[in-house]
Amino acid sequence: MKKFITRTITGIALVLVMLTAIIASQYSFAVLFLVIMIAGVGEFSRLFSHSEIKPNKLLAYLVSILLFGISFLVAKGVLEVKYLLGILPFFLLIMAAELYRKKDNPVENIAVTTFSIIYLAFPLSLINFLVFSEIFGGNSYTPKLLIALFSIIWIYDSGAYLVGVSIGKHRLFERISPKKSWEGAIGGTLIAVGASWIISGIIPEIKLIHWIAISALTVVSSTYGDLTESMFKRYFGIKDSGNILPGHGGVLDRFDSLFFAAPVVVMYLKLFVE
Repeated sequence: MKKFITRTITGIALVLVMLTAIIASQYSFAVLFLVIMIAGVGEFSRLFSHSEIKPNKLLAYLVSILLFGISFLVAKGVLEVKYLLGILPFFLLIMAAELYRKKDNPVENIAVTTFSIIYLAFPLSLINFLVFSEIFGGNSYTPKLLIALFSIIWIYDSGAYLVGVSIGKHRLFERISPKKSWEGAIGGTLIAVGASWIISGIIPEIKLIHWIAISALTVVSSTYGDLTESMFKRYFGIKDSGNILPGHGGVLDRFDSLFFAAPVVVMYLKLFVE
């Protein structure tokens, strides 16, 4: 009971902080997601603290911050898209820096450092294109799409949990996450897709058919994001990726769905809506 209360209080506080930062201004939004990104990269690096692989945490931080910053300015219209190419030399720097670190397993160190950026910084940087979407004029900060994405993820997670607890019998992916069920996944999907009808009324700039597609894509991608992070934790033999969020674990535990859903939704919007 105590754990449930702690989890509930932390969840409510997290939602309030995030909504406040997202709604307040483009700069509080940027600070919020920079903090999430930095914390996530740190957690991912710490997963290897007891292994022989030693990712270059400093360069992972540097490249992640640069990637987010440049994508923010590109999405805002301050920089042209070509400036994103400026990130590429830093991936070469990650390889070159390994020459001077004198660590064992240099190939694995480079691979994990690079993967942490692709897994965490890349999707969080793409979120900039949701809040500066061409659907609403491009250069003006409008966080409605981001809030809608979070809403779909939260609605799906809540629906899947409630349906799964009530009637869940058939395991969705027992080897990785034994608590998830097909009944929960299907029930959560139906609820999330149903919620897209309400969202389409709030954001009429996007047609209902697109909201249905976005909801379905979000459900599938967020599920794989959740399962992937569960796979990582199972591999390292840990329950949570961190303890920064009491009752919820770490940043990776809380935002694993977003890391997969954000790129998929941005891609869909760019290809079929904008």
